[in-house]
Amino acid sequence: MALQNLLGPSPVETFLSDNFSQYWANEIDTLALAPQNRHICAFGDFPSTSRIDSNHDIVLVLNGTNSGVCPPDLDWIVPDRAGLVIADAVSAAFTRPIDFDRIDVLCWSWQKALGGEGGHGMIALSPRAQARLKASGRKPVARLMRLHNADGSVNKAFFGGRTISTPSMFAVEDIHSALDWAEACGGLPALLNRVANNYAVMADWVNSTPWIDWTCTNPAARSACSITLRLVREPLADAQKDDGDEIVAGMIRLLEAEGAAFDIWSYGDAPPGFRIWAGPTVEADDLAILCEWLAWAYSETCEASIPTVVRHSYFPPSKARAVQPRTESACPLTAALQSQPPQTLADCYDAILFDATGVLVSENDALPGAAEILARLNMSGQPYYIVTNISSGSEETIFARLRSAGLPVPAVDRIVSAGGVARHRVLEELAAGRIVSYVGSAHAAHDIFGEHPNLHCADRAETFDTLVVLDDEGFNFKRAADHILSTFRRRLIETGEMPRMIAANADIIYPGKNGTLVFGPNIIGPMLQAGLAPFGAPPISVEIMGKPGRAIFEECIARAGTNHLLMVGDQVDTDIKGAKAAGLDALLVTTGLNSCGELRQDENGAADFVAKDLNQIFTAVCFHSFGRRRFPVQQIRFWQLGARIAERTRRILAAAVEPAAWLGGRWR
Repeated sequence: MALQNLLGPSPVETFLSDNFSQYWANEIDTLALAPQNRHICAFGDFPSTSRIDSNHDIVLVLNGTNSGVCPPDLDWIVPDRAGLVIADAVSAAFTRPIDFDRIDVLCWSWQKALGGEGGHGMIALSPRAQARLKASGRKPVARLMRLHNADGSVNKAFFGGRTISTPSMFAVEDIHSALDWAEACGGLPALLNRVANNYAVMADWVNSTPWIDWTCTNPAARSACSITLRLVREPLADAQKDDGDEIVAGMIRLLEAEGAAFDIWSYGDAPPGFRIWAGPTVEADDLAILCEWLAWAYSETCEASIPTVVRHSYFPPSKARAVQPRTESACPLTAALQSQPPQTLADCYDAILFDATGVLVSENDALPGAAEILARLNMSGQPYYIVTNISSGSEETIFARLRSAGLPVPAVDRIVSAGGVARHRVLEELAAGRIVSYVGSAHAAHDIFGEHPNLHCADRAETFDTLVVLDDEGFNFKRAADHILSTFRRRLIETGEMPRMIAANADIIYPGKNGTLVFGPNIIGPMLQAGLAPFGAPPISVEIMGKPGRAIFEECIARAGTNHLLMVGDQVDTDIKGAKAAGLDALLVTTGLNSCGELRQDENGAADFVAKDLNQIFTAVCFHSFGRRRFPVQQIRFWQLGARIAERTRRILAAAVEPAAWLGGRWR
């Protein structure tokens, strides 16, 4: 609001000390609010203030919660400046002294320092800012952000208590309670003293702990309330892998499992470490206990004694100020299963669906880490299913093939194959007396469908009513394609119609070894359409049974008994788009076909999450597909709740109104 109403035409100096200051700088450019000079430095420090023009406006963040950085002082802002100073004080208000002679606009949140409810903020304007607002007149700003009346005068009612939009009265009462508490503590001096005491506790621990250090290496620029810490590791040899992320993830799993700390992972752009809030609402004694917990978790993690599964629902009772660290080792697995809170991406779902080729196996070999992932799920008891377009045999045959590759799949009912789903549909065609021809080997067809007098191989059948696409293994695909093309053309000439197609394996391409690509069996569809185009052929009717068709995902939902499933795949067009069309969440792994991470994702087929490998479904954070940033699982679960609200609303409206375009999926 301040940026849109007050900036321009004078240039603005922006200081990029954390992610939020980066956001404001980007907004200034995106909205073309003013010419901009960006001051940049390394992550964990505040930019130099030596090269600014006092005639320019200034935009800065007074306390960076993700970097742990704040301006060392504001002495470089001269009192007789011509420009305005606009400060993001979301977490600085009530946590640090603010020199109001050097600030013109202060914006802060009820939620941060005083622990109020989110979604509400306040703005304070100095006399200089008010003069700018009055002189500049009304700007083309959205009503929600507008500080002027229709005639261009400043809307003073906003500064007399009127709100711009309807507030939550719960939040209003909550901030009154928080302000009562602040006054009872002794007002602002007492709040700042509490912050100083909290910082002293953390500083004593950091200074005495060799494996942890400050993310902000400049003490003068270090925030006293936004404690950001990084893991200190020994220098690595050339061939060694940095395991800092894994150690931090293991520590966070333990701390969340014990109910000791939540959402303390360092920000996505920061080095592996922790982000701890030490504002005035936090007790110094609790931070001291947290330091003990951190030391315990580090010891447990480095000794590799982390419980392999964390799926319980224990939180410390509300009357307890903090839980005490146990002296014994981490709880046994059986106890963990009964009492730990959901905290990893895997724990957010009732069951997980894995693609096979490119995710778990490559040809007949298990991919690195795949066997360990399934073993971990077996141990936890969390259901999973392998959802594959492989149609070279029955589900029993695929089960044996995956087991021989070293994957510990516990039972054949965990295999959901395109061939298995197509079986019922093909048997219907045969029962109706239709002639069915198949693309694939005779062994595959007989293994899936059994033998039938009307079931023939496509490279020999002279005529057929239905063509079912299986796999490209064990037969001459080129010869079959040539024969099928002639059969379709003859049928088109003789009857004016063409056979229908049932695509069990709907893969157009799939990954081969060493990063190669291989045409999949469903390439036969585009080949036939192109070959028949000169003869005026209509589009071929294709019924897709495998991914991305809905039938195979409906089979997964039926077997799992729930639609709260996560699909893990490496192909956007089959795994991801198919899952999203069926109403499921999807995770794209950058292995297999997507090993370069370059596959396109349009808005209708974008994955909910992106991960570099399967192990990330067990970490406390993962990558959301927009921006590839790390997010805590608490936030991921919030997004899931939001998606459910949208879906429930859609269902209620669909039951109450006439079918319209938005019900067909075009509205968002």
